[in-house]
Amino acid sequence: MFYKFINLVKINLKYKKKFFFYKLNKKDMAVIKILIKYNIIKFVQKIQNNNFIVFLNYKNNKNIFEITNLYKPSSKKIINIREINKITNKKNSIFILSSSKGIITNIEAFKKKVGGILILKLSLKN
Repeated sequence: MFYKFINLVKINLKYKKKFFFYKLNKKDMAVIKILIKYNIIKFVQKIQNNNFIVFLNYKNNKNIFEITNLYKPSSKKIINIREINKITNKKNSIFILSSSKGIITNIEAFKKKVGGILILKLSLKN
């Protein structure tokens, strides 16, 4: 699941690794597309079958976002459109959630008027 992938990204960013190897699935790929959009991941290269190399992106040798994993299989945080409206007003944070429309950001969820399960939070570092 994507929570393992998110934790692996966090660990590798913390230790300033340039890349790491991972066996990806469809949900991981949806999260990767969003992380590429926000310049956390540079690109992903396929090695064989479902094995990939994930290259991380840094600005001036620093990560610009702090990643907080909000998804735990034992306790899922489900939010509705009203709660999405509240978190969308936070200027320095982007939330990624799993909804009936796929894996999307809180901004896209607000536009599509759907709720979902919180996956992670991206906060700008000062």
